[in-house]
Amino acid sequence: MRKLFILILAAVILFSGCVEKTVKKGDNISVNYIGSFEGGKVFDTSIESVAKANDLFTPGATYEPFNFSVGKTPSQAIEGFDEGVIGMKVGETKKLIIPPEKAYPINPNKIQVIPIKDIIPTITVIPREIKVPVGQFEQVFGPNHSVGNTVQIPNSNINITITNITITNITSEITLKYDLNVGSIIWSANAPWNETVIKIDDKNISIKPIVKINDTIRLPNSPYNTTVVDMNDENITLRHNPIPETTAELPDMFGQMVPTKIRFNETSIIMDQNSEVAGKTLLFNITLVSINK
Repeated sequence: MRKLFILILAAVILFSGCVEKTVKKGDNISVNYIGSFEGGKVFDTSIESVAKANDLFTPGATYEPFNFSVGKTPSQAIEGFDEGVIGMKVGETKKLIIPPEKAYPINPNKIQVIPIKDIIPTITVIPREIKVPVGQFEQVFGPNHSVGNTVQIPNSNINITITNITITNITSEITLKYDLNVGSIIWSANAPWNETVIKIDDKNISIKPIVKINDTIRLPNSPYNTTVVDMNDENITLRHNPIPETTAELPDMFGQMVPTKIRFNETSIIMDQNSEVAGKTLLFNITLVSINK
């Protein structure tokens, strides 16, 4: 009986070392993956040959297994991916179907709705003098400027003169005055039209667009045209002219140029800066390469 117990114990010890490891929370793992949409389009992969076959290849990019810590906070992978690898064995291939709420939900803050008909003020009032941080000024115009120096705003015909420079332990700023007169015609690459100065007082400058009804303009970074459909002393009415759904590079809330899906309906323009994968069910074919404790 003692011999039998020893044999059983020896067998347990022997075979316990042969039990395959499976992924559990806290493991550091490596996986190869192919991510696709439900229609079959591949949108991402860790495998170079797959990237080339699906027009995703980026020269100079490194294609290698994705390494991450399972269940780590903050997460290193989307929730559905993180959960889906639990229980996998090295060499195993698994298909994950991940709904948007566990992948990339739609962010409503990245969607802007603009009326097709837009009303803007005819007259724009700007301060005659402005104050900007020294660092911000030098990023645009360079260092070593003095009071009385005049510089030109890039991509425009607008000159501004330095009237004061204040540098203390608390603040460093430059005061600038627009060099404009009543009747001055101003243009800027960032404006859809030229403008004329119609009034100047001690504090403000009033400017008015040089446009008329039925003029067609192009707003900055816009892939569609806009028509002036009405104009009076108070307001200008613009109509944005529909185009087929498209994607264009437009600035986000931080000023970074990002792909923006643009779609017209009967009353509005919908500008969606969510990524291509947002709001979609994602399919991943993953193969577990290694488990590193």
